[in-house]
Amino acid sequence: MPLLALVLALFTAAVLVIDLARPGLAQPVRQGMATLAAPAQSALAGWDDGSVRTLTEERDALAAEVARLQDQVARHEQLRTLDRATTWGDHDLLPARVVAFSPGTSPVGGRTVTIDVGARDGVVPDQTVVAAEGLVGRVLRVAPTSSDVLLLGDAGVVVGVRFGLDGALGSVEARPVPGLPARGHGELTLTALGDSEIQVGDEVSTLGSPDDRPYAARIPLGTVRAVDPDRGQLGRTAVVTPHVDTDTLDLVAVVFTGRVDR
Repeated sequence: MPLLALVLALFTAAVLVIDLARPGLAQPVRQGMATLAAPAQSALAGWDDGSVRTLTEERDALAAEVARLQDQVARHEQLRTLDRATTWGDHDLLPARVVAFSPGTSPVGGRTVTIDVGARDGVVPDQTVVAAEGLVGRVLRVAPTSSDVLLLGDAGVVVGVRFGLDGALGSVEARPVPGLPARGHGELTLTALGDSEIQVGDEVSTLGSPDDRPYAARIPLGTVRAVDPDRGQLGRTAVVTPHVDTDTLDLVAVVFTGRVDR
């Protein structure tokens, strides 16, 4: 079959050369060539109809398998990164994938994402949710196989924190504070307890809650980007950029305090 195709190609090239040199001279040759080539073309077409379809199906199946394996490798790498990053406590982590989201204007209230683990996995309300970079939020509602997570940055969320080298106390929230400069998208406001000094570059982490719910202690939260001018507000304030971009969440984990068997 390859030899026949080569001969046909060479003959076709010769006919084209003759046709260019002497228009009309090659017409009888062209007609004869068409008659001779018809059976070969039919054979080649028949070969394409079956074999090409099979090869195409095999190629598509292999491409789908490669995509599945690549996604699996990426997920394992994310899990390894998350596990290495969570050095802030002796806790178990239940990995979960973000499968839906709800804006802050939703009638159910709160800016949330839905994750693919729930009551059947041991998840209960008010558990901390983290990503490799730090705090994501807390579990708000639980269904048998899914959970809604209220995100850090929702207007109703206030988190007790420590910041700076000395671990000064304060709180972080997204609600605008009257009299302070406007915040950028996703930015939060840190309010120091008392007169503690805030510096640009200070790391901010969670203070922790009783029994580590809703927020476990020492989870990285963000970094101070700018310090607000003193305008007589109670406690110094600053702009905090969160470590976690909640607009691009994918793999997260629910925190189970202590080492437990599930």
